[in-house]
Amino acid sequence: MNARTILKNVGSNSLGYVVSVAVGLVLSRLIIQTLGPAVAGVWSLVVSFVGTYGVLDVGIRSAVSHFVATYHARRDQEQVNRTFSTSMALLCGVGLVAALITVAAAFWLPDWYATYRSLSHASGSNTLAVFQDPKTLRVVILVMGLGIAASFPLAIYGTVIYSVQRIALQNAIGIGQLLLRGVFTWYALRHGWGIVGLAVVVVGTNVAGWIATIIGARVVLPGLEIARRHVRRASARELFTYGGYNVLVNVGDTVLTSTSGFIIAFALQDETAVTYYGVPSGQLAYYFMMIVQSVTWSFTPVFTGRWATGLIDDVRHLLDVGSRGVVLLASLVAGGLWFLGADFMRVWQGEAFATGENAGYFAASVQVLAILTGATLLRAAMSCGRQALFAMREVRYLGLLTLIEAAASVALSIALVGRFGLVGVALGTLIPYLVTQGFVLPRHLLRDLEADGKRFAWSLLRASVPVVATMAVVHWLIGRFAGPSLAVHSWPTFLLRGALLAVPGLVVGVFVGTSREERREMIRRLRESPAPAGSRLTAAPTSDRSAS
Repeated sequence: MNARTILKNVGSNSLGYVVSVAVGLVLSRLIIQTLGPAVAGVWSLVVSFVGTYGVLDVGIRSAVSHFVATYHARRDQEQVNRTFSTSMALLCGVGLVAALITVAAAFWLPDWYATYRSLSHASGSNTLAVFQDPKTLRVVILVMGLGIAASFPLAIYGTVIYSVQRIALQNAIGIGQLLLRGVFTWYALRHGWGIVGLAVVVVGTNVAGWIATIIGARVVLPGLEIARRHVRRASARELFTYGGYNVLVNVGDTVLTSTSGFIIAFALQDETAVTYYGVPSGQLAYYFMMIVQSVTWSFTPVFTGRWATGLIDDVRHLLDVGSRGVVLLASLVAGGLWFLGADFMRVWQGEAFATGENAGYFAASVQVLAILTGATLLRAAMSCGRQALFAMREVRYLGLLTLIEAAASVALSIALVGRFGLVGVALGTLIPYLVTQGFVLPRHLLRDLEADGKRFAWSLLRASVPVVATMAVVHWLIGRFAGPSLAVHSWPTFLLRGALLAVPGLVVGVFVGTSREERREMIRRLRESPAPAGSRLTAAPTSDRSAS
C-alpha cells in the first residue's frame, strides 16, 4: 500500500467522521436545550447502560474482518460463506443474551431507580418526572436494548463491506444514516416525543442502515450466502482463536467509556452533573479521539504487511513518521480545546448553558475538558503504536493493559469524585493514562521493535510542544492587544479566533516536526495529479473499539 492509498483511506474515513462530529454537535445542543440538562443526563445514562453490552462482543467481528478479507483475497468463496454463516450464528446467540438482559433490566431498573431517587429527594427537593413515571424509562430501555441486541448479528454485513475493500460504500451508508438520524431527531423533539422518541429514532435509523448495508454487502460480494450447512465448528474455533483476546480490549474500553456517568449519578445524585461531564467527555474528548483514529486506522494494514514480511526497519520508520504526523494534528486540536474550549461550549450550547444556576456546573465542565484533553493527547500520541501492536498480534498484551487501565480509572474516579466532584472523575481518567500511555505501552512497543526510546520521545515532543507553545503565545497576544475586539461571542468570531491560533501552530509544527526531505515529499505529493476516478480503496479495519 503506497502513500497515495493511505491518503485516500484517511480522506474517506475523515469525511465520515466530520459528518459524525457535525451531526453529533448539533443534536447534543438540540437534546439539552429541548429536554433540559437533567433529562438529557437520564438519556445519557440509558445510552451508557446499553453501551455496556459491548462486553458481550467476544472479538468475533474483528475476526470476521480478518478472515473474510483473507479468504476473499484467495478467491475461496466457500470459506467466506463458512466464516460469515458461523459468525452470524454465534452473534445471534450473543444478541439473544443481550435481549434477555434488556427485558430483565427494563422491568427492574426503572422501579428500583425511581425508589432510589425518591429516597434521595426525601428532603423535598425536585424529583424528575421521568422517575415518577417508570413506564417511560422502561420503554426507552426496551427500545434501545433490543436495538443493540439486533445489531450484533446485523452489523456483520458492514464488516463484510470493509473486508472486501469497499470502505467508501460503507462510509456513504454511514453518512446517510447519520443525516437521517439528525432530521428525525429534530422532528421527534419538536413534537414533544421526549426520550422515547429519541430511542425510536436511534433504532429506526439503525434499521435503515442495516438494510442498506445488507444490500451493499450482497452487491460487492455476490456469492455471499447464509446457510446452516455453512456453519462449522472449525470456523467457530478459528474466529475465537483470532478474536479471543479482543474480549479484553472490548471490556476495558467499554468500562472506560460507560462507567463515568453512573459514578457521577450515584456519588453526586445529580443527573444534571452527568450532562455537564458528558459534554466534554462523551462528546468533545470522544470526537477528538475519533479524528485521530480516522488517520491511524489507515496505517494498520501497512504495519501488518511490513511486519509479516520482516521489514522491521519500515515498521520503525512508519511508526516514527506516522506518530509525528498524528501528534502534530492532535496538538492542534488539543491547543484549540485548551485555549478556546470554554468559548466553544458557550457558543455551541448557548449562553444559558454557562450562566445562572448552571454557572457552577459550567466551570467544572471547563476544567474537565482541560484534563481530558491532556489525557486524549497522551492516548493520541500512542495511537499509531497501538495499531503497530495489533499488526504484531500483541492483542493479549493490549487487552490486559486496557483492563488494568480501566480498573484503575474506575477505582480512582470513585475515590476522587466525593472530594473533587466532576474534576475528580476526570483525574481518574488522566492518571492511568499518564502511566500506561506515557510509559508502559511505549516501553513495550519500542523494546519489541528494538527502537531507540529517547529518539522516539524526542520525535513526539518536537511535533507537539512547538505547536501548543505557539498557540499559547498567540492566545496571550490576542488577549493582551486585541482584547474585546476578538472576544468570542458567535460562530464567526470563534472561527476567526480559532484560525488565528491554528495557522501559526500548524506552520511551526510542520517546520519543526518534519525534516526537509519530508516537507519536499509532501509538496511533491500535493502537486501530483489525482488518481483516476473509480480506483479501489483499501479497507481500514472495522470500527471496533479494539482498534482504537
